[in-house]
Amino acid sequence: MTDTKVGDQSIRRAARQAAVAAQARRRAKTAERDKRLDAAALTLIVTLKERDGLERRAGAAIRAMLAEGISLADVVTWTDGETTLKEATRLAALDAQDGDGS
Repeated sequence: MTDTKVGDQSIRRAARQAAVAAQARRRAKTAERDKRLDAAALTLIVTLKERDGLERRAGAAIRAMLAEGISLADVVTWTDGETTLKEATRLAALDAQDGDGS
């Protein structure tokens, strides 16, 4: 009878150790994934803010061209098709909508 109790205890101990080890591996994988996601999110946020700033600058350039008396269609011509009328219209309106710089 004593051998059975000792055997059951060692089986339980081994099972507990295996479970703890599996949990530790899972936590380590989750931590690594979270670290990758944090880095990607940071890159995304910075890139979006940079893009927003560049788009505001592009809008200011378009508005400066418009102030010279040309039309949005002329802006497209002046940029040799590097923008579209739709995009030029959107960019020209950016600073007017978001003039506080945020």
